[in-house]
Amino acid sequence: MLNLVTGGRSRVSDERQAPCANPARPDGLFRSSTGLAPTLAPGVFSSHAYLGCYSPVFQLLAFVLALLVATTATAANCDAPFPLIRKNPALQTRLLGDLRGAGFNKAIERKQLAVSLVDLTRSGEVVYSGINDDHMMYAASLPKLGILLAVFEAQARGDIVWNHSFAHKLSKMVTISDNEYATWGAKLVGLRYIADVVLDSRYCLYEPGTGGLWVGRAFEKGGETLRDPLKSISHGASTRQTARFYVMLDAERLVTPHASRRMLALMAPPEYEHKFVKALRPRHRARFVARKSGTWKNFHADSAIVQHGARRYVLVALVEHEDGESWLQDVARIADDVIAKGSHRYRVSIR
Repeated sequence: MLNLVTGGRSRVSDERQAPCANPARPDGLFRSSTGLAPTLAPGVFSSHAYLGCYSPVFQLLAFVLALLVATTATAANCDAPFPLIRKNPALQTRLLGDLRGAGFNKAIERKQLAVSLVDLTRSGEVVYSGINDDHMMYAASLPKLGILLAVFEAQARGDIVWNHSFAHKLSKMVTISDNEYATWGAKLVGLRYIADVVLDSRYCLYEPGTGGLWVGRAFEKGGETLRDPLKSISHGASTRQTARFYVMLDAERLVTPHASRRMLALMAPPEYEHKFVKALRPRHRARFVARKSGTWKNFHADSAIVQHGARRYVLVALVEHEDGESWLQDVARIADDVIAKGSHRYRVSIR
């Protein structure tokens, strides 16, 4: 249950006193039986009906309708930085060629492998390459990044009161992928609130037509499900949108500069040595500034900001294959070698 404070009075207690009152909430939120939710599309809901009066099924259907409207509006009004649309030709050619040379040609054609690589080595330059980068896939625990962002956004908006235990819970949610703490975070703000944040025009981490980061269920058995409108995925991601999360985080453009620094501090060091970490830790001076991975059955995901000596880059990869663990290790080594060689570096700023 959200600890919401408005003038010293609990919104939850107000609701219990008058559950069907106050249709026009001044903060743009409605309280349903399943938690706090943003009014994504004013006018979609009846002006004379407080949504909390209706059944959870009706609430969910109404929210999905509003969500479809909101995704279209997000595309038109997005003012988020670092869209990562333009691909650096030299970096794209080198990365694609090296992946094909390592035997990933069929995986790329079948869209079993998606990769985004962003070179941040030179100050002021964002050099991008992406392969199947807008192909949204089931991403297991990687979308917990959306929970992390939503909790910090809720604090900044004044919708939750920060507790000293939050930092520990959020850090463990990321570094050891703790499902109990991820479920806590998802329920703290609610699935609809998380959807509102990833759709926010300041971030645009989920876009119509391509999708992106999505948290549509807590990390527990059962419970509410809010699948994404594009592919009906409960825990989804695309490599481009995940890479954008990291680039914005590194540039201190998520929530506030201070919040970005706090989030970054919670995301390292990684406690599991597998995937990217297993591949790169043996390499001299390779360090993980931030990292989030995920695995479920044949779906494997990893993402990180890597500092390797003077070189800094973002790497994200999604795999659908039983050998995903070893594939991700190979991708990490290939990407690190591409960045190390640096033949793509020239004066160009991609934002």
